[in-house]
Order: sequence, then structure tokens, then C-alpha cells
Amino acid sequence: MSNDLNELKIIEEFNRVLSERMLNLSGKPIMLKKYQSYVAQEILRNLRSNRFIIVSMPTGSGKTLLEEFTAYYAIKYGGYNRVLVVEPTRFLCDQMFKKQWSKTFDNIGKEYEGECGDFLDPYKKIVIATPMTSLKCVENIDEKRSFDFIIIDEVHHAFGNKYYQELLKHLNPKIIIGFTALLPSEKILRGEELIKIIGTPILLHYDFKRLKDIDPGFDPPLAIADIYESYFSDDEIKIYDELLKRNITKDNRIDSFLETTFVKYGRKALCESYENLLARGKIVRNDDLERFCKETTYSHKARTLIEVINSYDIPQEGKLTLIYTGRIVSAEEAKDVLSNRIPKQVVSLLTGQVDKDERLELTEKLKKGEISVLVSTKVGEEGIDIPEAWLQVMVDVTKSPLRFYQRTGRLIRVGSPEKIKHLVLILTPKTFEYDDLEEVLWGLYEEGVDISYIITGIDLTGKTTTDHIVDTIVKAQEQISLAPSVPYLIFGREVRNIVKGIEEVVMSKDEELQKMAEKAKYCSTWDFIPTESMVAIALMLHHYCVKDLKLKILEKIGIPSLEKIKAYHLINEAIKENKIYYYYDIDLLADLIRLVIERVYDSCINIGGAFVLNEKELLRYLTRVFPSNKLHEITKNMEKSVELYKNRLEELITFLDIKRDNIKIMTVLVPTYYKEQKALMYPESINLMIDKCSINLPVKIYYYDIDLDAVKDEKEINELFKLNAEAAIYKAVVDFIEARFIR
Repeated sequence: MSNDLNELKIIEEFNRVLSERMLNLSGKPIMLKKYQSYVAQEILRNLRSNRFIIVSMPTGSGKTLLEEFTAYYAIKYGGYNRVLVVEPTRFLCDQMFKKQWSKTFDNIGKEYEGECGDFLDPYKKIVIATPMTSLKCVENIDEKRSFDFIIIDEVHHAFGNKYYQELLKHLNPKIIIGFTALLPSEKILRGEELIKIIGTPILLHYDFKRLKDIDPGFDPPLAIADIYESYFSDDEIKIYDELLKRNITKDNRIDSFLETTFVKYGRKALCESYENLLARGKIVRNDDLERFCKETTYSHKARTLIEVINSYDIPQEGKLTLIYTGRIVSAEEAKDVLSNRIPKQVVSLLTGQVDKDERLELTEKLKKGEISVLVSTKVGEEGIDIPEAWLQVMVDVTKSPLRFYQRTGRLIRVGSPEKIKHLVLILTPKTFEYDDLEEVLWGLYEEGVDISYIITGIDLTGKTTTDHIVDTIVKAQEQISLAPSVPYLIFGREVRNIVKGIEEVVMSKDEELQKMAEKAKYCSTWDFIPTESMVAIALMLHHYCVKDLKLKILEKIGIPSLEKIKAYHLINEAIKENKIYYYYDIDLLADLIRLVIERVYDSCINIGGAFVLNEKELLRYLTRVFPSNKLHEITKNMEKSVELYKNRLEELITFLDIKRDNIKIMTVLVPTYYKEQKALMYPESINLMIDKCSINLPVKIYYYDIDLDAVKDEKEINELFKLNAEAAIYKAVVDFIEARFIR
């Protein structure tokens, strides 16, 4: 008999066992569906030559039946001694044993109390246990009691988990087969410890679309997605902006954590986390948060949940609404909102604080239809037997593709009589939540899951965190007398003092800098440059001789890393996404160039290298930003600035009776583009011959975060940067001449 016939015979026999022992909710015998039979055959084929197999299928598509089929084959036909079924929690062990496995098999045991009776009983051919309990019992196992076939339910828990790793080392089984809704492939490829122990798995992956291709009768419902925008109130916006600036605790990591908490879960969760941090001595009290947390109003997410309740007419008789949120305090707030608007007895709460017996009682009420609305934390994302819902509300969006997929699997149940379901996503507009949702959907796509097959209606246009930054810039423009641009350091950082700070440092007699400058002089042709001039020149020169000196100068000026501050990271992202553009403040840039012209001129030398403005952190202090729709207006203004300073220079040349050839400014026609750094470099050249001193000073100015493959207005952006560099060069020369030669 061929292998295919053998496989079909085993499947047919298993179906007979199932049909005799189990009935569905309609009272009909349970059997493997066509797509499940197909997957069962694939499992058997791969068991012939592979030790480690992972089966990935959507939540609600019947993975447990396939786990049972695999165990049935292993004991009756595979010639294996015993089968260990590993569940991640004690509750799942108990639930799976009572509701499913004990009805299909006679010779089965469960083990999660640590007594090891069933685990060590050789007559219990199948045992359901947690990894921790199994580890307690495995020390006393012998060859007669050994498990050579292991089934791991929710196998994603096994990656990075020491209990699973130790258990598999001890048992060293012949076969491991895992089941999950979605296993991120990068974990498999990352040199994971589990792979080192048992080898790389064969992945059998089936999303909703693939199962439909296998079985035309596979007909999951379609979920229509609806995004509800959860707006901050005025006082909430103030706190949010202070968190973006990292001004609440002044600790970047803590403010980032509080920002995430606030956006995803709301006021109550933020205040709970704040009090916890205070109690642990991690932060000091903040007056703004103290006042904010005294308010007893609902959080922004809870206020939006009220809109959802009214819009969808919750509760609906005989239909379950499932609400997910990641924090217990926000789950309790959601339940409070619901209980004040619908009968309390039909609303229930599921969190990690609910014990095993209460969970079992809860699942029974859900199945009987006694509960119409269930508010759950991530405890209800997997494992617990929650019946299908007609409406699912995600109060927050998880960043994990696996968790998102498991959540939607609670809504999209195979065989559901309702073919249209509803998924509501409550998102705080123009925050990272829209970015997270985009990342989750892209992550599912990269894992081969076509989420559009089961969910439709998600539109993220104009709602991400960088859109909030654009709004902030537009509002700031309105407050600064309709200025066409605003400082990059719009979130409360000092702008004007930066050039003064540089001047003070380079003109100082700082002993440490003087010593470093002396060393730098002798590793190049610049040994004739006076040390005090070398300190000033070094700030701009791009050369290995002055690298350490340059970094020390920036450190003494006190320029912090703006990249570590969330608000400025978002501005950079908005620039990369072409939502805003920028240029360098002409006055500030000219002041820096003038500073170097003065020091070089005072030494009356040619430095033998270019004056390079390529320190991104420094340049950001000179940057002005504006919405992309202002590009043409800004470029025209820049043209006027160039003409203004050109004309002023001509006036000075005439007034001082300087030969025209003694002052030359060469401007670039074509910049150099560095694709890897996404940077444009504009080289200019200043030639001066005044009062018997002749200098030649090449100048190179860098503009970062410019992706020429993606930028919408490449030609005009190039023109803006060219004019910007030109205007600053001309102004620097004008300012130098006026300061030195006009009395």
C-alpha cells in the first residue's frame, strides 16, 4: 500500500474515533475538515524525514484537532513510546484535558501540580503538562517512562524560554512538533538556543488565504475594520507634548515609557505608572503630573469607548463583544464605562488576576450566552476557550504581529454562521499607535499572512506621529507672525546661544584643547598654524588629525545628542518622509563661517584643507523646518537673500576700493550625493586678498536625510540648498569685512 493510502487510512480511522466520541454545538459528530485533512497528510509526510516540525495556522482553524491526530498517529502507528503534550499554562492544561483530549483518548493523563503521578505512569501513553512541571518530574524518568514524541502547543512560547530548552535537553525526544498561530521567522534564523538543541524546524505555514486555496469550502468571515480616533483633551495634549520633549522626569527612558503608557492606555494608567515609579524612588514628583492625576475624568480611550458602545448599540442579545486592552487599570476603567451604560451582569472582566476556577466559570457563562461583553487583557489572546464574537474592540494596538493575529483569530472563527464581523481599533491620532499598526500589518505581510483577506477598511493616511509633528510646526508658524519656517529646536531648546558658545570655546585658552591642538598640528602640513587658530579651525575640518579635538570642542560647547530625544527623532522621520523640508538659518550658518574666516585671516595662512560643516548634531542646531507645501515660497525668499548679500558685498568692494578680483566666491552648480549617508554636499570656495593677506578657504556644507530616490521635489530641493549655502557664504564675507574694515 502506498504512503498516501496509508495516510488517508489513518485520517479516516481518526475521524471515526472523533465522530464516535465528540459532537459539535449543533449535536453533529466532529470530523476533520478537508483543509485539516490536507494539513494532517502534510504532517505525516514530513514526519518521515524531519525531527522538528512547526505547524502555523490561524486561531480558530482547529489546531487542537490536528494535535490530537498527531498524537493518535504517534501512539498507534508511529511506534513511539509515549507522547508529551506541552501547554504554556496550568489553566490550558486543565482546559484542554477536560474539554478535548480526555474525550478523544482513554490512556491520557495531566500533570501540572508537580506530583508526577501521571507523568511517570507508563500506562498513560499521552500526558498533558506544563514545561515547569515536566522539569520537576523528568529527573525520575527512565527508559520505560520516557517521552520520545513531544507536541508543543503555542510553540512560540518555547523560543527564548529556558524551561522548554532544559526540558528538551533532558528528554532528547525523537520528534518535536509545535503548533502556533504565527511564528515570526526571524526568531528561527537568529541562532536561537532552541535551534542549537534540536535543530532548525520545518515550517508548515497556512494563513486564511492558503487554507481557502486548499479547501474552497473553507469560508471564514470577513471583518470590516473601523478606526475610532481617540483625541486628547487640552490638558492631555500638554502632558503629551511634555513627554515628547522628555521634560517630565528628564530621563529619556522613563519619559518614553510614560509616553507609551499614556498614549496606549490613558490617564489612569499613566498616573498608576507615575506613582509606582515614585514609590520605587526612580523619579521625583512633577507638579504638572500631580495636578493632572488629581483629575478624575475618564481617559481619552475610555471616552472613545463610549462612542463605540453607542455606535454599535452594545450589547446585542445573543452576540458577544470582545474588548482588548493591555493594562489591568485600563481594563477596569473600560468595565466601569460599560457598567454605567449597560446591565452590569452581562459585562465581565478577564485579567491575570482571575484564578483558574473563575476562568472556567467565566468560559461556561460565555458559552451559555450569559455574558454579552468581555473586557480582557492579553490573558484572553490565546489558550482560553472564548466563543466567537461579532464585534472586537482593540483599545490599544499591540506591536506584535503574533498577538495581533491571535486577537483577530478570536473574531474570525471558521464555520461561523455570521459572514460579516466588525473590528474596531481605537487609536490616538498622530501618535506612534498608527506607526505601530502599520508595522504590525507589514510584519504579517512579511510572514506570508495576507491580512487583507480577512480584514478590510484600514486607512492610515495622515494619522501617524510625524503628522503630529507637521501640525506642531504649522501651529508654531501661526504663533510666530506667520513665519514661513520655524527652528528645528522648536521643543524648548536654546538656538541663538550655540554660535556664541562655539566662539567662547574656540577663543578660550582652554589648556586641554591647546594640548590637543598642538598634537594635531604635527600630524599634518598645518604645523605652522598658531595653536589658538588651530582650535577654531579644527571644529570644521574633516581630517583624522583633528577628529578627537573636534569631538572635545563639541563636548565643551555642550551639544547633546538630539537623536535621543523623541521629538527630534520624529522631526528627522518627518524630513525623511518628505512631510517637512529644511534649510540652515542664514545668520547662524554665516556666523560660523565668519568665525573661521577671521581665525584663518588673523593667521594670514592657507590651511591646506577644506572647512567642512558635516557634524549633523551641530547642524541641527542651525536648522529651520517648514511644511513641504511651503517649499516654493521658501526658495523664492532664499533667492532674495542671496541677491541682498551679493549687492551688499558689491557696495563694500566699491566703498573700500578693493580690486574686484581680490574677492571671489565660487558657488557649486552640481552637489555631491552620498547615497549611503543620504547626504548632499555643496562645495563653495572663498578667496580673499585684503590688506596684503591672501587666503583660499574651500567650504563644504552637508545636508542630511535626503533620499533622492524618494524625494518629491528633487530639483527645487537642490536649488534651495544651493541658495542657502550661497546666502550664508556671502553674508559671512560681508559680516567679516564690515566688522574688520568698516569703522
